[in-house]
Amino acid sequence: MTDPRRLTLILNGKAAQQKNVQDAVSAIARQGHRIDVKVTESPGDGERFSREAVKAARRGEIETIVAGGGDGTLNAVVGGALEADTDPACSFALMPLGTANDFARNAGIPVDPAQALDIALTAPARATDVASLTFDDGQKPRPFINMATAGFGPRVTSEADPDLKARIGGAAYLLSALARIGEVTPWSGRIRADGFSWEGSFAALAIGNGRRAGGGVELCPLAELDDGALDLTVIEAPEGDVLAGLLSSLPLAVGLKPDSVIRARASSFEVETDSPIPVSLDGEMLEARRFTLSVRQHAIRFHLPDQPPPR
Repeated sequence: MTDPRRLTLILNGKAAQQKNVQDAVSAIARQGHRIDVKVTESPGDGERFSREAVKAARRGEIETIVAGGGDGTLNAVVGGALEADTDPACSFALMPLGTANDFARNAGIPVDPAQALDIALTAPARATDVASLTFDDGQKPRPFINMATAGFGPRVTSEADPDLKARIGGAAYLLSALARIGEVTPWSGRIRADGFSWEGSFAALAIGNGRRAGGGVELCPLAELDDGALDLTVIEAPEGDVLAGLLSSLPLAVGLKPDSVIRARASSFEVETDSPIPVSLDGEMLEARRFTLSVRQHAIRFHLPDQPPPR
């Protein structure tokens, strides 16, 4: 076996009673590893547990923090850690237990809890970027590790039926989108970056550190987790029939590049819209009109599989 390791698992309370999770934790404890499980019960628990864990890591008491949950849990854990220590002494890992698990899909982390914990114990910890969204009104910046989306996508995410998500997973987002696609109205705005400027109407935009959102849709197919850059995808608002135009843009989900898609890459993007727009940071729902998205290269070390997932 590998040398005994000391881990803290910050576990979303919704998954704490799952037998496969309990079995996976028990198995690595029997192998001689020490795993301290913290179960979230209230908003803010993930960030608080993570702040405590990175302080323990600085004292030499733990080596790895594992986020047990979906993309939102992962963001809470990473955000809390960086708030307490801008250069954490520990590494990070993920046990994917959410609906979409978009970061896990992007990184090739298996959804089986035992296999995910094995990666936390045996795979190398790689330098990984962390992005953040900063408001123009002085609110605290919001970190995210995978993707920020704005427009139609976040509306779909927020309105997807929770029972349907529990039964069929990420496909619930597609069904929600099809049910509401006729309600879409475009947003108008401006996006600026070093060497890039765009202005116009759009149905949706994505700015990714990772590639996938909304249950596996590859919105930013060239994004990398360690390149110090964010990838922008804008789906321009179609002329005339919005419904027909959005349907014509669906090939984006299978990697095609319709004429209505704008792409760019930069270390930061400034976004301004004429009216407030819904924004999702890996499932955390916000609303904003002027904001900046930027990336900090190699902010944390993350245990990732040796082989990246196929594109």
